[in-house]
Amino acid sequence: MAAAFQYTQGGSSLVKRFKKTTVLLVTIFLFSLFTSVCFAEDDWEGDLGDDAGIQLLREQVLLLEEKLQKMEEENDARRSLQVTDDEEYNKEEAVLSAAGRNYTLMKPGALGLEYSFDYTGDSYSAVDSSAGTFDISDNSKHTLTNGLFVEYPFKENITLNTNVSFVYKYQNQSNADAKDVSDLGDTSFGFLWQPLKSGGDFPSMILNGSLTCPTGRSPYKIDPQAETSTGGGGYAFSTGVNLSKSIDPLVAFGGLSYRHGIPITGLTYKPGSGNVIQEVRPGDQISYNLGIGYSLSYQVSISLGYQYTYSMAPEYTVQGVGTVNGESEMYSSFSIGTSWNLSPERSVHVKLNFGLTKNDTDFSLSVRIPFSYDL
Repeated sequence: MAAAFQYTQGGSSLVKRFKKTTVLLVTIFLFSLFTSVCFAEDDWEGDLGDDAGIQLLREQVLLLEEKLQKMEEENDARRSLQVTDDEEYNKEEAVLSAAGRNYTLMKPGALGLEYSFDYTGDSYSAVDSSAGTFDISDNSKHTLTNGLFVEYPFKENITLNTNVSFVYKYQNQSNADAKDVSDLGDTSFGFLWQPLKSGGDFPSMILNGSLTCPTGRSPYKIDPQAETSTGGGGYAFSTGVNLSKSIDPLVAFGGLSYRHGIPITGLTYKPGSGNVIQEVRPGDQISYNLGIGYSLSYQVSISLGYQYTYSMAPEYTVQGVGTVNGESEMYSSFSIGTSWNLSPERSVHVKLNFGLTKNDTDFSLSVRIPFSYDL
């Protein structure tokens, strides 16, 4: 106990010495400052007089304040023009979101919903000489698709999604009755996976996969003379990889995908020739796309893209004939897209596609409005 008391006394003594030393140093500093000011005033009194010396000191102080204020204004201007990392990330994400759904991932803790509206229009002329006469028919096809896309971030780098659509088709022919149909389209279930974090010299990479289910009206279970389809008629798997890289001031993106269709069996489809198709093996498809995007401001961005698809020849099993091979086809299109940020929580993506081959539709318009809800 005595030892503890002595220690406490010693510590108190040290504190008192420290305080005395501090007071002494402050006193010396103030005395030196006062002495310097007095000598300065004596000099000014001797040279310019008391009033002139004080006036000169005031002018120097005012000049110094003006310089400091000007430097602060310049620093504020630089900070206002400087783009933060978060702002740069948001601009890049807006450009990639407008380019497609497979270039960005949601952060956990939210549920994403997206309403989409797609319109495709196509018109062409066909020559019919089967009845011994030369007849030209004008044809036009219009398709309206309303879709609901739902995505859930299962983990930081994994997002699950599904897409449900409702399709309206109208087909008009000059020498036949018009056909129209309203029904469900095909439904898909998929995922996005980012194996490595983006950043540095390497581009951001996102892998994707999906399963398409034939919930729409199958083209092999209708009367082709009076009806039209709203789906592909079979199951299909697809997988791919999408890459993106910010190259200031542009954002470059591209992807490669592969689609495999499951054979459709148990059919009794008569396309009009009298033969019965019993089985269809859809041709696999290989696609790639590439493009660039540019953010005009914090509210508006634009993108240009190109897509190419090669579809392998399908195979048909015809009753009494055997296997009949179809023809391979190529599809190519050019797109122009824009994104409008109406508010920090709301944006609209619009894209126009123009077909470049005879197999493509003339043009299509796509509008997407995403929503996000915190869980």
